[in-house]
Amino acid sequence: MIRLEGIEHDYGRGAVVTGIDHVFSTGRVTAICGPNAAGKTTLLRIAAGLLAPSRGTVRLGDRDLRGLQAGARARRIAFMSQRFDCASGFPVRRILELARVMVGRDAAAISMVVDALGLEPLLDRGIAELSVGQCQRVALARTLAQCPGDGVIVLDEPLAALDPRWAHEASRLLQRRARGGATVLLSVHELAMAARLAEEVLLVGDRRLVASGPTDEVLSVERLEAAYGIPFERLVSGDGTLIPIPGTHSDPSERV
Repeated sequence: MIRLEGIEHDYGRGAVVTGIDHVFSTGRVTAICGPNAAGKTTLLRIAAGLLAPSRGTVRLGDRDLRGLQAGARARRIAFMSQRFDCASGFPVRRILELARVMVGRDAAAISMVVDALGLEPLLDRGIAELSVGQCQRVALARTLAQCPGDGVIVLDEPLAALDPRWAHEASRLLQRRARGGATVLLSVHELAMAARLAEEVLLVGDRRLVASGPTDEVLSVERLEAAYGIPFERLVSGDGTLIPIPGTHSDPSERV
């Protein structure tokens, strides 16, 4: 469990996020949604302990993250950045092995993510030889290989470069990890994906928390319009999921 208490952050150009209070619960996938520059990446980095907030406290369970050494934090929290910053000469196999340096070798943990994300054919290839989508799968695998079953997984746009098949497989994998006892939080731009993947959503906009709670309640037309400043509609997908999409009607009476 990760708890944010009164979180504010300012990079020196004015507040990026302000007044954020939330508990990311164990066993649940939580999506952070909102427009560009709304503070999603800042919130994720604060939650992972990689960025100290200007004000407020982040707790892992009942412990203040500021009191944890880097090694102890790495054994409980794994973070995936939007940008995969890895030496281009390393083969995929070595990258995944290095993910375990701080937490102890575990061939089974690596094998599990290799199988789940279809990386076996890529293990002996260097990152420079891979497509953007393949690199994204490697980055996700590295993050999941590092994190224990009951740890915290923090991901910044982990599905952005994946094709529909691998976005689907990655989503299922994250849901399984949550059901197995992990705390999973991620930023998602694609609202349809957030609707299917997450059990709860934090909707941020204009440097503040617009809404938080169960996915269906937060991804409402009214709240999305408040966050994004454009009209929205909701459609029912084939599996019964309510999918929010940008709409063309400004009159609420015309919405589906």
